[in-house]
Amino acid sequence: MEWALPAGLIGLLVLACPLMMLGMMAFGWLFMRGRSGSGHSGHGMMMCMGHGQHAPDGQHHTAEPTQPQLIEELKVERQRLDALIARAEGESGT
Repeated sequence: MEWALPAGLIGLLVLACPLMMLGMMAFGWLFMRGRSGSGHSGHGMMMCMGHGQHAPDGQHHTAEPTQPQLIEELKVERQRLDALIARAEGESGT
């Protein structure tokens, strides 16, 4: 009977990740239905996270920024990084 506690703990550790996944899916299904706004129902789409947006034709498209201010900030940041790279290359060359 001494093996019951360690076996139970090992079993719980082996099942921890799948149990957490099921718990998160159940929570999402119960409390977050219809709030995602993406047109997909349920959290079965959690497996596709990080792969861009889905177009109606089934192809994957990455999200493009639509705000002009964001685009301008990114251009300024790129120029700043280009200047840093040029300065670092100049210092390493001398």
